[in-house]
Amino acid sequence: MGRLALGTLLALTVCVAQPAHAGTIVLGDSGWEAIWDSSLDGLVDIAVDAVTDDAVFIEKSAQFLQGPNEAGLFPTIPIVFRQIAWPAVSQIIINDEIISNSTGSDWTGFRMELLDSGNATFNSASTFGSGFTTSPFSNQTFSDDLTVFNVDGGVVADGGIWFPGLTGDLYIDVVPSQQAPFTLFTLKETPVPEPATVVLLAIGACACIRRRRAA
Repeated sequence: MGRLALGTLLALTVCVAQPAHAGTIVLGDSGWEAIWDSSLDGLVDIAVDAVTDDAVFIEKSAQFLQGPNEAGLFPTIPIVFRQIAWPAVSQIIINDEIISNSTGSDWTGFRMELLDSGNATFNSASTFGSGFTTSPFSNQTFSDDLTVFNVDGGVVADGGIWFPGLTGDLYIDVVPSQQAPFTLFTLKETPVPEPATVVLLAIGACACIRRRRAA
């Protein structure tokens, strides 16, 4: 599925209620599959572009609907990547991603995190070397252990669509297991709200506390 086709798919996701579907996709003959919770059916989609000797290239779309809670935190979208066979490729490469902001709040940053396994890390050298872009976010930072990728320095407005990797690829290095239990890890994505939104939520939370105490 190409960029145009995936963009059309996301536009339909935004405008039309989609029927539920199984939140599991086998990533070709890479030895991996991707899984997401049924509550995300119609909001997440993954397509396989290609499988090589040691990598699988995927396209991914995600639509965020819920705004930040009283603590100023957005609900996350977690996707589990599970090894289902040996041999399995040792790189999962996101070469197109489309993320839709339908949360009612502007974003001033975004966080991607690898959880649940010491066998998955971002490959910062290959990602930067590919020319991976995150516009309108101008700052890109990987954690020292390469399990967190933060971007900021820009705004994705409510109702906007963000295209990380419009050029370049996001590389994830994995260490597959030769026997069960196979490798499993979670890619968790979380928007960062603008500071003004966080302040308003904090004021609202304080007001609610005062009303409860007065009652």
